[in-house]
Amino acid sequence: MDNTEAPKPAAAGSSSQVKKQPSLGKTFSLVALFTVLSKFAGLLRDMVVASAFGTTLIADAYNIATLFTGNILVLFGGLGGPFHSSAVAVLTPRKDSGDCGRLTVQLLVWTGLITGLLALIVFALAPHIVPLVAPGSGSEAEKLKLWHETTMQLRIMSPLILIAGLVGIGCGISNTYNQFFWPSMAPAVASLCIIISCLGFKGSGETGLCLAAGTLAGAIGQFLVQMPGMLKAHPTFRDLKLFSKMEPGMKEYLHMLWPATISTSIGYIYSYVDVFFTSQMGEGGWTALVTANRLVQLPLGVLLTAMLVPILPRFTMQVTEGKIDDLKSELRRALTLLWFLALPMSALLLALPQPIVQLLFQRGAFNQHSTELVTTVLFFLVPSIFFYVARDLVTRVFYAHKDSKTPYYVGLAAIGVKLFITWFLAGPLAMGLGGIALSTSIITVFNLSLLSILLRKKIGRLGAGNLIKPVGIMLTAACCCGLSAGFGYGYLAQAGTAIKTSLKLPLPHILELAIPLAFAAGIGGLVYMAICYLFKLDEVKQIANRLARRG
Repeated sequence: MDNTEAPKPAAAGSSSQVKKQPSLGKTFSLVALFTVLSKFAGLLRDMVVASAFGTTLIADAYNIATLFTGNILVLFGGLGGPFHSSAVAVLTPRKDSGDCGRLTVQLLVWTGLITGLLALIVFALAPHIVPLVAPGSGSEAEKLKLWHETTMQLRIMSPLILIAGLVGIGCGISNTYNQFFWPSMAPAVASLCIIISCLGFKGSGETGLCLAAGTLAGAIGQFLVQMPGMLKAHPTFRDLKLFSKMEPGMKEYLHMLWPATISTSIGYIYSYVDVFFTSQMGEGGWTALVTANRLVQLPLGVLLTAMLVPILPRFTMQVTEGKIDDLKSELRRALTLLWFLALPMSALLLALPQPIVQLLFQRGAFNQHSTELVTTVLFFLVPSIFFYVARDLVTRVFYAHKDSKTPYYVGLAAIGVKLFITWFLAGPLAMGLGGIALSTSIITVFNLSLLSILLRKKIGRLGAGNLIKPVGIMLTAACCCGLSAGFGYGYLAQAGTAIKTSLKLPLPHILELAIPLAFAAGIGGLVYMAICYLFKLDEVKQIANRLARRG
């Protein structure tokens, strides 16, 4: 790493530097709001797609094709991805220098060429890749049908690999200059395009075509809306030697990007392991796994995006200025806040999985069998939320140290573990989809444990003992939340059915599900907050104070 090309950091005691730092809580709230809107657009997209295709072969083919394309855009091009994280790390200390405009252009061009080449390779090799990743089940004709449909959709969506890198850098540039709206809202543009395509062109021949074309159009729109934020860096070709000379920060970017990309890819390999085993379990299994994961990612994505966007530049500045104690304190606060918000959501998903899935998805081609498949996966997948948020936050501390190799090696070590666990749970123990979901939860715990041990070499002891009491309170409150919500829903659903029968009310089925579910979730949430308040948890006071200031 060439430290000579980086500008000197501001003095540690600079008050002006501190004043210019945006409030973490304020930025968290802002990004959370934008991300919630974007995630609900994604939820609406999933509801439309599920209603149209259910857990059919067409849906399986689309979700397999997105492993190579759409998921790459989300993981690599999204907030917190390797392109975003690497761009933030090299641009943050240079954003006020005259080099930033030329560096931005070089980042975009070099990244576009590399990802464009990968897109061409995937397009060419698609017919050979698909049978290897998804062997399929049933007769040879059924397998061929799955492979043909997946290959067709994969080729249409292959340009998403190119777009992923450009979107990721666009997010990094925008966040460096404290622009959060479009990086957080851009996925909503992609979701809207898929909804329009699915509703407008579903009946026009090849049914999977509308999904692939809508996804490609959405990705292009996702890149275009990043342009205003990218212009904040004043990109310029003046005095730029595009290929003959690296701009200050470019070498640092490449040194970070390669291990970070490989690290993310290794985590992504877990999905290929899952689809390999799931495709042999019959039609609809992979779509059920994807649907359950998206339900988990709905709250999880909001929390992680809202926290990781503002905190990565903060971690980076603290490492640059040598404020390791401040970094550890910030890390503990971020962890407890994420757990405080994630645990009641996890409790509700565990207590009420079937009514939630029925309310959101069970209509059209998505039938009771589809609901049962998704519910089974949720039961084993939801416990990973607690460890997932911690793992992603700890990983950003390594990125702040410009160390993306350690997460890479940890992910590399986990591949064999994941493969064995998935085979053992889905094979000899015959746990089916539940075993595949459980293997994901186990490997998340493995990754977090190994990363936490290795982090001590960089920052010393985190002071995890200070987390035992608040986490214990949160876990107790979450258990009470889930129990009260579960019993509450059962009672309210029965009471609602009795009232409807006696009064002969023509209540729509969706309201029969929504009303008791909303009240049950509200009861669980109140129980959670009450217990945390009684035990004087700091996070309750922080949220109450913020709400009071807004009022």
